Amino acid sequence: MDQKSDKSKDPIENNEADMQMSSIQNESQKEESDNSETVKKDENLSQKVKDAYSKSEDFQDKYIRVMADIDNLKRRQIKEREDTVIRTRSQIISDLLPVLDAFQMGMNEVEKEESTKNIFVGISMAYKQMESVLNEYGLEIVDPKGTNFDPKYHEALSYQSDEEVEEGYVLQTVRVGYKMRDKLLRPASVIISQGKDKEDN
Repeated sequence: MDQKSDKSKDPIENNEADMQMSSIQNESQKEESDNSETVKKDENLSQKVKDAYSKSEDFQDKYIRVMADIDNLKRRQIKEREDTVIRTRSQIISDLLPVLDAFQMGMNEVEKEESTKNIFVGISMAYKQMESVLNEYGLEIVDPKGTNFDPKYHEALSYQSDEEVEEGYVLQTVRVGYKMRDKLLRPASVIISQGKDKEDN
């Protein structure tokens, strides 16, 4: 009877052992599946982080370009504004140059006469005041007497022999020129030295 009971127990115990093994295998497979899903999720997350980083670099690059464009636009607008101001001032001052010439000629004539000395002083003061105001706006006189002739700033009216002034140098300024900053408004009208008279040699 004991043997029968032992035999009858064996299948049950075997069945329980099989079930436990099956359960362990199921759990192991489930863990492997979970691990596989976790790895996939980690890979997906890693890819998303890379994509986000790449997009952020693109946005940063675009931001830097836009800011550079804005800076360039601001600089261009400032330069255009300055150029407009200089162009406008140059035009107004160019229109006033004949007035300065008239003042200068008047002073030259009045200075010669003793009876008009007081008038000369008055005209001279008005001329200097006007010249001072124009200088504040950037007007510069071009009076090249004694300097080397420069066709960019001087207009040659004639040539003359001279014992003292070297050839190619300005012997006399007939009419002063004017420039505003680097822009020439009017060249100086000059007489250029030819040096010593060739016949004397």
